[in-house]
Amino acid sequence: MIAVSNLTKLYGKKYGIKDVSFTVKKGEICGFVGQNGAGKSTAIRTLMNMIFPTDGAARIDGLDCVADAKLVKRAVGYVPGEVAYYEGSRVSAILSYAAEFADGAQKEIAGLCEYFELDTSRRISELSLGNRKKVGIVQALIKNPRLMILDEPTNGLDPLIQEKLFKLLREKRDAGMTVFLSSHNLAEVEKYCDRVLIIKDGAIVDEFDLNERRKNSKLKVAYTTADGKNTVLSYGGDINELLKTLSAKKITTITITPESLEEEFMKYYYTGTQGAEDEKL
Repeated sequence: MIAVSNLTKLYGKKYGIKDVSFTVKKGEICGFVGQNGAGKSTAIRTLMNMIFPTDGAARIDGLDCVADAKLVKRAVGYVPGEVAYYEGSRVSAILSYAAEFADGAQKEIAGLCEYFELDTSRRISELSLGNRKKVGIVQALIKNPRLMILDEPTNGLDPLIQEKLFKLLREKRDAGMTVFLSSHNLAEVEKYCDRVLIIKDGAIVDEFDLNERRKNSKLKVAYTTADGKNTVLSYGGDINELLKTLSAKKITTITITPESLEEEFMKYYYTGTQGAEDEKL
């Protein structure tokens, strides 16, 4: 659904993204994670033809994101990181206007607004950050797009609405929609996405098949021995062998938990163990 090849964006002499290449398959939810300034929004805005690439190419469902920009926008439901509307406009007017650009979209408004608990009678100026984000989400969904691109979609949403959003996105994925989203919330990416791309300093540094990772997840083992030595290790072997090895040590405290995506992510942004020692069994 998305094919990006050597995509580069320069801001003066500084790279926003550099030689970025990746693909997103049809019918998957793909997460896009990185620190602030890593290049997530630059890549997404380039896909949506809101900024022009300095070099490289991007295609959505076979359409060139520059040459076929109008067709791309028809095919994509897009939610920016910061949703902005005219302050005096009512939600109902915004959504009705948006629905005029897509056949059959008008009938979707009531159901989606009820689902997301969105009051369409209120003006934008009366809405909280979370409710403004709901307007953007509903607007993107009403045309039932083939691809949803969401930049920090849960920013400002309360936990219940976050849960409902991902429930709906997974239902849409199962019906054939593709979802590409950036997020700072690594726990939600790990929980809901099929695959994740990690970007650092404007370049893709790794990717994970999260469905495969869930089947073969490693364990994080942290323990303290009687002499006060703290040890943290990552273990992916037979749990019985792990317990056999640890039983030979004089351990005073121990925790064994599944290794999270956050811990994988932090390997690219932080080195050091703050007094703990990494060890292999």
